[in-house]
Amino acid sequence: MFTMKTISKFLSLIISVIIVLIFLVNISNTITLESSFLSVKANVGFLILACSVLSSLATVFYFISIGLFLNPELSKYKKQVEKTKLNYELESDKVKQLEAKVNTLEEALKTMTKKP
Repeated sequence: MFTMKTISKFLSLIISVIIVLIFLVNISNTITLESSFLSVKANVGFLILACSVLSSLATVFYFISIGLFLNPELSKYKKQVEKTKLNYELESDKVKQLEAKVNTLEEALKTMTKKP
C-alpha cells in the first residue's frame, strides 16, 4: 500500500508546511535582544525560519556522516551476499551436470540391456 519512502515524503511536506505557517504567523512580531553594549531587534518569524533551516542542515549532515560510516559495512555485506549467491549457483550447476550424466548413463544402460 504505502511504502516508507512515500510516508517519509508526506511527513516531510507536512512539517515544512507547518514551519512556513508558523513563520507567516510570527512575521510581524519583533523582539529586542539587549545587553550592556548591544541592542538588536529581531523578527520572530525569521528567527523561527533560521532555526528550522539550520536544524534541517544539521540533520542532513548528520545522516550523511552516518551514511559514510555505514557504507563500508554495507559493501561488505553486499559482497558476502553476492559470494553466497555465486556459490549456490555453482553448486546448483554441478548438481545439474551430475544429473545429466546420470541420465545419460541410465539411457546407455537401458540400451545395452535391451540388445540381445
